[in-house]
Amino acid sequence: MWGAGGHGKVIVDALLARECWEVVAILDDDIHRAGRNVLGFTVRYAAGGLSELMNQLDFEGVAVAIGDNYVRHRKFEEVRARGLAPVGVVHPSAHVSRHVELGEGVVILAGATVTPGAVLEDNVCVNTAASVDHDNHLGKSCHIFPKATLTGTVRVGDFAYVGSGAIVTPNRVIHKYSYVGAGAVVVKDVAEGVVVAGVPAEEIGRQPNRPE
Repeated sequence: MWGAGGHGKVIVDALLARECWEVVAILDDDIHRAGRNVLGFTVRYAAGGLSELMNQLDFEGVAVAIGDNYVRHRKFEEVRARGLAPVGVVHPSAHVSRHVELGEGVVILAGATVTPGAVLEDNVCVNTAASVDHDNHLGKSCHIFPKATLTGTVRVGDFAYVGSGAIVTPNRVIHKYSYVGAGAVVVKDVAEGVVVAGVPAEEIGRQPNRPE
């Protein structure tokens, strides 16, 4: 697993609950985290990153446990470039319809709901107790925060965030690189690369981050 922060702790817990993978190591890029214990696993630091760890251990896949969309995307792409499998993680308490399409490396955490017709592209994170209703389309490396609610036929673009407790009304489009603030109620489409907040949600700024 790659990432030993708070989000990483939640991913480890989900992996252990699922009991379908054996966790052999937690890698983190912060040397100050090396040696820490995360739910029974010792955090490793490797100056050479994933390549160095591959020379030390035998493993088949990597769960990328990083909340930041852009960092998570970089790690996801590196995992694939090394010929490893990006590990998808679905907590056993999540409800995911059998009529859902999941890309590689998708994370769906405890208490989340994903209903029929939804499509989740690669490296999407649906966080704790979030709700993704019918016929949603979530673009790659987007992040739906805890208890956010996406009603029917919502489209969330690549790298977008939907903050904790936010509500997106039916048929809305959250364009790529945008950020919906916590508790916002989205009643109209959100333009590319903007930050919206409030009830109803209105633009309050720009979101400058872009994938490298």
